[in-house]
Amino acid sequence: METRTVSRFDVHKYARAAYDLGVRYIGGCCGFEAYHIRAISEELAKERGRLPPASQKHEPWGGTLKQSAFGYIRERASEEYWRNLVPSTGRSVPPTHPVKAGATRKTS
Repeated sequence: METRTVSRFDVHKYARAAYDLGVRYIGGCCGFEAYHIRAISEELAKERGRLPPASQKHEPWGGTLKQSAFGYIRERASEEYWRNLVPSTGRSVPPTHPVKAGATRKTS
């Protein structure tokens, strides 16, 4: 994962996937920020038996977006929104989007 472009929500997914594969020592390298590490700890809070102390500083999964004056922003204040978000790469059919059956992905 490129740490300059990965969000804390991406790290939640990464931590869960790694844990489910049997990885028990999960962390980051150069470029990982405190919020990335907190995301790992929050995702695995149930397994660890506690939330990290820094979680008191924010509401998980964009919860503070509920305070926005804009409805389209308030709709993003849920775990479901962030877990199902498909990032855009600027390409017409980015690799993160599934290809329909029978279709081919153009690379240029």
